[in-house]
Amino acid sequence: MEEERQAAREQEPKLTAGQEFVKKLRPLGCVLFLLMSVTATVLCFTAGRDPIPGYQPPERASYEDDLGRLADVLEEQVFPELPEYDMTARVTGDTVTVTIDEDHFAVGRSAILRYFPEDLITFERG
Repeated sequence: MEEERQAAREQEPKLTAGQEFVKKLRPLGCVLFLLMSVTATVLCFTAGRDPIPGYQPPERASYEDDLGRLADVLEEQVFPELPEYDMTARVTGDTVTVTIDEDHFAVGRSAILRYFPEDLITFERG
């Protein structure tokens, strides 16, 4: 009887590592594994927290032709909500130049670009 079992094991095809893993997990385990993988991927690639919770920037058309209006919006609505970053805005030519302190330059720039188009704003380190 033992010899028959041994012979049957030898005739079974060898499973690859992936096939063996799936066989051990069973279908429910596979579904759980895929669900966890998708969840981890979504969490890794979704946007971070909103810099100014609930802020809705004005329509681009309202300030596109009047950059002074964009500078005013930044100074009056955005900068007060981000007091940890020392920022100023001024119109220079065909863009608004935003000066951000050296320590917070990347984070401040990212926060502003979340709400306003990059083609209308240039950034300087202050």
